[in-house]
Amino acid sequence: MKPPNALVDKGRAVEEWADLHFFRPIGARIARALAPTRISADDVTMLAILIGLVAGHLFYYDSARLNALGLLLFIVSDVFDSADGQLARMRGTSTRRGRILDGIGDNVRFANLYGHLLARLVMAGGGWHAVALVACAALSHSFQSAVIDFIRNAYLFVVDGKGELDLPEDLTAEPESRSLPGRLAQWVHRDYVERQTRLLPRSTRLIRLFRQAHVSSSFREEYADRQRALLPHCAWLGQNLRFLVVGIACIVGHPGAFLWIEATALNVVLVSLLMLHESNSGQLQTVLEPELDAYAGIH
Repeated sequence: MKPPNALVDKGRAVEEWADLHFFRPIGARIARALAPTRISADDVTMLAILIGLVAGHLFYYDSARLNALGLLLFIVSDVFDSADGQLARMRGTSTRRGRILDGIGDNVRFANLYGHLLARLVMAGGGWHAVALVACAALSHSFQSAVIDFIRNAYLFVVDGKGELDLPEDLTAEPESRSLPGRLAQWVHRDYVERQTRLLPRSTRLIRLFRQAHVSSSFREEYADRQRALLPHCAWLGQNLRFLVVGIACIVGHPGAFLWIEATALNVVLVSLLMLHESNSGQLQTVLEPELDAYAGIH
């Protein structure tokens, strides 16, 4: 549990323009209205998931009006998805369990969307190629989301000391949940964290080194200088853009266009971000190691 935080955003450096100027302000109003009530942040997360499931279902229909309504509901779902974290930070009740539920909620919303898009394409005459396209897009999405989440949280962790960044070793001592849904949630989260470390091995190594000792402010500044330029490009792989693209593609009657963009153009962005972040992390490791050697010599 963390102390209450008047700053309801995650950190301005990692926030997307739409979050800072639309989703966060509206979410903050909802969070302030709910703060005196008994409604929990997890309750708000569940509401965001339910609205997102309805939104995804509407994209099954070949109807511009229903697809536009689906896009609107995705926006509403995102507003509540923003409000849940802000409510938790306002109350000082942010927990790993809440973050896991929030992450699973995002996965559920998009899995539901991909399932309905697949059904729509199959009903329109798509065969095995439709299944392959949806599977490729969904897998690409899982990698893209994992990478930008790590990049953003690693930046906050190193530069501001407040990133919610988990590594596999952080989860080994976590007690096993007694409930089946809880154990399933823990398994999903562990798999997610392990996927991040496989995709970003150098970055993971750097974070592990960083955790070993007190690090100078000059290293934090150098990390910020090198990695800050990548943060705005993470927005290309964020869910705000995805909801907009799928909405437009379906409204104009070409849902497959969204899937092709997911599986091609966005993967080009993914590979570029991976290569740059990993290269920067390798160079930063050579800067950090002498500091750690000096620290070890003192202690």
